Amino acid sequence: MKLDAYSEKRRRGRPPKVRASEVIGRAENYRMMLARVWARLRGPLLAAENKIEDVIRAFENYAQSCAQDFVPRLAADILEVVHEPKFPKRAVPQVNFLADSLAGRPNVEPRTSRDICAKERAKEHAKSPHRILRKEFYIVCSCAYKGPAQNDACPKCGAQISRLPQILLGTMFS
Repeated sequence: MKLDAYSEKRRRGRPPKVRASEVIGRAENYRMMLARVWARLRGPLLAAENKIEDVIRAFENYAQSCAQDFVPRLAADILEVVHEPKFPKRAVPQVNFLADSLAGRPNVEPRTSRDICAKERAKEHAKSPHRILRKEFYIVCSCAYKGPAQNDACPKCGAQISRLPQILLGTMFS
């Protein structure tokens, strides 16, 4: 009998090949790197017809600072993504599209990589922008006050709320 029965539960569908957190993290890094060099790299990269050598040459000549991260390992994928029919026309969306497409390579296809990035960004966007400003306790004090605490203390007499170690050790009630 296993102690951890929860992890044994099966998920529906195919098991994931990559962790989404890795893909979105890599996509953000690629976005920053490509945004810095895209003004110089854009023309030569989009002019690369069907040769991987053209992509490698464009990175080595116009984006030396980030060439080791992209070429020659991702040169074929870059060429494929740049020539996709849905590749954007404007500069900033081009950087984002390319970065999101390459983030999951070589484990997942460019389209799947973009889907993973979109899904993770949607999760982040859906989080509440609000945060807890104050926590409150309902207390019963020895001074006969019953009600909410203010600043972790009794508002009537100022007695502080005991901390967790005192409660767990049992020293509070002896």
